[in-house]
Amino acid sequence: MGRIRETAGGLALTLPSVGLNVALVYVVIVGFDLWAAIIVLVLWAGTGCALASALWFHPNRGKAAAAYGFRKPVGAEPDLLATAWADVTRTSGVDGWPYSLWVQQSAALNAFAAPARMVAVTSWAIESLRPRQLAAVLAHELGHHLMLDPRVRLLDAWFSIPARMVRGIGKVPARLARGPGTLRCLVRAAIAAALLVAVAFFLTPRIGEPAVAVLIALLVLEPLTVAARARHGEFAADRMAVHLGYGRDLHGALRRWLPHETAHTSALLAARARWLDTHPPIRQRLQAIRRTAAT
Repeated sequence: MGRIRETAGGLALTLPSVGLNVALVYVVIVGFDLWAAIIVLVLWAGTGCALASALWFHPNRGKAAAAYGFRKPVGAEPDLLATAWADVTRTSGVDGWPYSLWVQQSAALNAFAAPARMVAVTSWAIESLRPRQLAAVLAHELGHHLMLDPRVRLLDAWFSIPARMVRGIGKVPARLARGPGTLRCLVRAAIAAALLVAVAFFLTPRIGEPAVAVLIALLVLEPLTVAARARHGEFAADRMAVHLGYGRDLHGALRRWLPHETAHTSALLAARARWLDTHPPIRQRLQAIRRTAAT
């Protein structure tokens, strides 16, 4: 029953993203030349399906890893990762050979479950964590992969391109904001509001006020639910690591990074982090791990 509720909650958080992508497709079809829009959309959808199939059956993981900023393990890293991964796959009963292990050069505690069944951890994690703690971090990432079929992850990444492109365009002027954290946050909020007004002004004559109202609402709501879905996934992957027997080790790994977590200096920045950060605060994850381990 808990698994059903968890899945239903995750699916509910995807609805605004689905709605936004549909709305953007609607804008392209209705607001611009119909046949040109249809040709572009058909090519986009077909390319996405072909790309997902190619990455699934014949993945060029080297190029994909480079795109994500990953590198091959070097020195002692291959043995450390292979030993930890073997422990995780043996414990979980999962065949580990379809997955590939990578490293991100970073002085932070982080790890990644990337498409095409790639698993990456930071160089700091490999150098600083104990073997069981490193295995616990890998178990967390394996949880991400097991919770959603990799082919679905690839299709989701491709078909969410319209929303991600719009978010990326919106972030370009926001990156120009300078100054202290609170001031920068206020400036970015003002820029976002101005962009929404510009979108409404430009599209209303083309698609009508009701459609623009729905689009604006989705543009505001979708980033919040994307972040919430990511946080939901982090807690779920933590629970899977605990159920595999790595609760104490994952707790220890997170505690080692706790002193490095950024403390927010204002209520505004704290509120922004609470609604828009894709990772929950480490203290919340530690509490959730302890609760899961106690059940």
